[in-house]
Amino acid sequence: MKYEIISLQPLRVENTSYNAALSYLGRENLIKIKFIEFSLLRQVWLIWRGTTRKYPLSRIIKNIYAIVKLFLSKNKTLIIGAAPYSIVVFLLNKLKSRNRCIFYTSWPYWDEKRYPERVFISSQIKAWKKFLDGIISAGVTTASCEGIAKYGAKSFFMPHTIDTNLFRPLVTKPTSDKVKVLYVGKLLKIKGLPRIVNLVKNYKWQNIEFCIAGGGPYEEEIIKMEKGNYPVRYLGYIENKRDLVSIYQGSDILILPSFQENFGIVLIEAMACQLPVIATDCAGPREIIEDGVNGMLIPQESEEALRDAVLQLANSPELRDKYGVNGRKKVEKMYDVKEAARRWLEIIEMVHTT
Repeated sequence: MKYEIISLQPLRVENTSYNAALSYLGRENLIKIKFIEFSLLRQVWLIWRGTTRKYPLSRIIKNIYAIVKLFLSKNKTLIIGAAPYSIVVFLLNKLKSRNRCIFYTSWPYWDEKRYPERVFISSQIKAWKKFLDGIISAGVTTASCEGIAKYGAKSFFMPHTIDTNLFRPLVTKPTSDKVKVLYVGKLLKIKGLPRIVNLVKNYKWQNIEFCIAGGGPYEEEIIKMEKGNYPVRYLGYIENKRDLVSIYQGSDILILPSFQENFGIVLIEAMACQLPVIATDCAGPREIIEDGVNGMLIPQESEEALRDAVLQLANSPELRDKYGVNGRKKVEKMYDVKEAARRWLEIIEMVHTT
């Protein structure tokens, strides 16, 4: 039986690692999948502001029409991604009462103490408890699975995934006189960019070059450092995945010194390309990295620990090779898109039989 699925997400993510497995099932003709951006108020706001360069007006209108049509329908199969504790939950409960729903989340802190979205009214929390009670849920980490299970959700582990045929190591890596330390991601404070900036500026690095790929507030600072002859190279924002793969393949170490990281897709991308990884010990990375086996976990507040980890790997090609090989094995086993697609199909079949 070919199931018809509607995926509701805050942003357009059908072609990213967030929904790679669902897109794969669609391409393989195992399900019929439709992606809708579930951010009605935001889209109306974009129309009012005239912001249509990044969000074409036709796309916004199409999404609004699809959302309105959905609320007039019933007996659909929905995969819902929504910010935890968001006020949109009142609409989600309406959808849940008329459809088969799967909730997809990466949020690990379901303790009513940390709120990624503003809680406007007290009944918001109560409404979330109602929404999660009895729902089938897919959690990106075991922490997110365990958190929502406290509210009565039937939760299954479903991590973000990548195509390991695309993200793969080179058969023969070209030699270089420098060890290239790579950062990929948004250039934000929460991602640890101040720590990277200080690291590059405050120490004398020999035969080590830091390569930064991404966009954000720290872009100007990185460019200024590059022009100031610091050992850093700014690669810009890399949109094409094949270009990104080439960057991973040409690097030696990946660092992710985030202050908070719910998952860490760049970790599994780098590990698939057989790079050793260094990340701070937060919710997502600690489930991906086995410290001392396929990478290194360091304290969140320690610039010295990041420096020492970089130096340790830079000075040991053997250790880099060990972590790289073990990392690739783990990604093939746990984070490959085909394995996740199989799990998604099992969950979809379950929601149709319960």
